[in-house]
Amino acid sequence: MNLFNEDGIWGRTFNFLGQLIALNLLWMVCSIPVITVGTSTTALYYCVLKLKKDGDCSIWKQYWKSFRQNFIQSTIIWIGILVIALCLWMEWRAASVASGGLGTIITYIVGAMAVLLVIVALYIFPIVAAFENKISKLLTHVVYFGTKNIGYVIVIAIITILPMYFTLLDTEMFPILLFVWLTCGFSLTAYANANFFWKLFQPFFPSDKKQN
Repeated sequence: MNLFNEDGIWGRTFNFLGQLIALNLLWMVCSIPVITVGTSTTALYYCVLKLKKDGDCSIWKQYWKSFRQNFIQSTIIWIGILVIALCLWMEWRAASVASGGLGTIITYIVGAMAVLLVIVALYIFPIVAAFENKISKLLTHVVYFGTKNIGYVIVIAIITILPMYFTLLDTEMFPILLFVWLTCGFSLTAYANANFFWKLFQPFFPSDKKQN
């Protein structure tokens, strides 16, 4: 068997890497306006979930399909996340200068709400990519899938947050790690997370049906 033909191991590997690179570039370009980060992330997860489900995906076609279909809903959700994050930051700043135990109590409350917001941000866009429903219903999906397997929440948070943290922390390796992020880091992270999201979503998608 020729390892370098389309069905060979190297052919499949290079095809997969090419898809991740294309997805990474699409996500970065579409996230430049900042306001579209939610929509571009939804489209990214739509494609990696299809890669996980079907083993292949027409990246360009499927990405823009999801981007158009979920633009309004994902943008509203993203703006909501940003507004809540800003409010929590302002509350944290106010609590940091407050005297006595009140400031400490507020800090703990803000910290707990920030953790919940992070969980929502990690789960909501893959859920939007996979399910069609009203925003209120999609948020209940976050609660359902988040509480169904707490271990997945922890692993997904680690996969998403720790690599970014260490990239910023390691000044010597920063140029190399930045290159990885710019080529396939974001899409690779999403694909790694998709392994867990698909396990959660799979019972709702019989093999003869397509997501979204």
